[in-house]
Amino acid sequence: MFTDRSGSSGGRRRLLAVLGASALIVSACGGSTATPSSAAVASATPAAPASLAAGSPSAVPSDAGYTGPEAAITYSIWGDPQEIKNQQAIVDAFHATTPKITVKVTVSDWEPYWDKLQTSIAGGDAPDVFAMDGPLFPDYQTRDVLLDLKPYIDRDGYDLGQLADQAVADFTTPDGQFGLPRDLNVVALYYNKKMFDAAGIPYPDDTWDWAKLTEVAKQLTLKGADGKTKQWGFYTESTDMENYWSELVWQNGGDIVSPDHKTSLVASDQAAGGIQFLQDLIWKDKVMPDAAITDALGDAFEQGQAAMEANGSWLVATHQAAGLDFGIAPLPKGPAGRATSINPTGAVVYKGSKSPDAAWAFVKYLASPAAQTKLMELKASLPANKAVLTGPFATSFDGAKVLADAIAYAHVKPSFKGFNDWTTALQTELDANVFTEPKKTARQALTDVLPALDKILADQ
Repeated sequence: MFTDRSGSSGGRRRLLAVLGASALIVSACGGSTATPSSAAVASATPAAPASLAAGSPSAVPSDAGYTGPEAAITYSIWGDPQEIKNQQAIVDAFHATTPKITVKVTVSDWEPYWDKLQTSIAGGDAPDVFAMDGPLFPDYQTRDVLLDLKPYIDRDGYDLGQLADQAVADFTTPDGQFGLPRDLNVVALYYNKKMFDAAGIPYPDDTWDWAKLTEVAKQLTLKGADGKTKQWGFYTESTDMENYWSELVWQNGGDIVSPDHKTSLVASDQAAGGIQFLQDLIWKDKVMPDAAITDALGDAFEQGQAAMEANGSWLVATHQAAGLDFGIAPLPKGPAGRATSINPTGAVVYKGSKSPDAAWAFVKYLASPAAQTKLMELKASLPANKAVLTGPFATSFDGAKVLADAIAYAHVKPSFKGFNDWTTALQTELDANVFTEPKKTARQALTDVLPALDKILADQ
């Protein structure tokens, strides 16, 4: 299961079709092994390490010095239709600094994006550069369809240290570096200021824990004269681990899978306890709408019918567009401390690209301060460039610093081969028996599905 982080509109959950492994394998047979052209960068100057305390980003483009041939490349991303306007602005800025390279942008919604990508890879005509979701990266990299960027990085003296460490690591394997992070997202607590003010309750802060969240959510859950809930104290989306339940697992001292990705850890007492807390918010404490209500209502916080929401940074622009007067606080601490998730989106290069040097120049630009500043203005995600993240982004809107600071205690969303099959099996069990209806406790459901989860890992 995956979060549909389409452009700046954020999130409904959608089931991503199982990856077409055969399509990817076919494409691998026809891929070329590109090597950096010595003419592409006549004299590469190593990039200066970005300071975490940096102020305004440098105006010098990271791809300055490209001397390769004229090239026309394609860049494919997921997002809403209007997202092409936003990305086109970045592409136009790149072309102004590097006129020898023309980039054509294509945008598709979440599910069609992956369908089209698999088809194009199978046909040997995939986009030169395309967006890659962190959890899906291993399924593509292990099928030899992505270009190793390490030779280009070494040639140019490119400083990976200027980018968020966790995000860089998500696209790193023992075999090389197969992408650069374009942006990233974390999860935080949104709160409706008007609802808190009306109840005379202080806004959430970094002292909150699970008990405080539950206490205040109960106070802010209001019923009408008919006895039906007219305002919910809390809302989140339970159909993807990223939105909240993986954070609860980590906050309770548990984990999702083992570091070697061979063993499922979600059935431990700590992991089950975190997921049980979310079930209790729905069915025991009754401060959060159940699935039937959510299906009809949508995002209760966005609709002005919930006082708080645990969800991703990709929703900032969506909530602003909805006219909400909201604030952002860190997720409440659990028994084991504070934790959130970080999920990077990478820019990767197709191994069969006919213009790998031009594609690399564009990928570098996407991670540059100039491009990252433009991305920051969309408020759809966090910049991956440290100088932009801790500098202009952190002061760009109310709550931005909370999001930037969350990276310090973030866990990377699990990323491993077979991720889609594994999460689909797990989420199907949780949806049917824990969240949609409380047919089982979290521990019972996780114990029941554990053999299937471990078999999926063993089959990879």
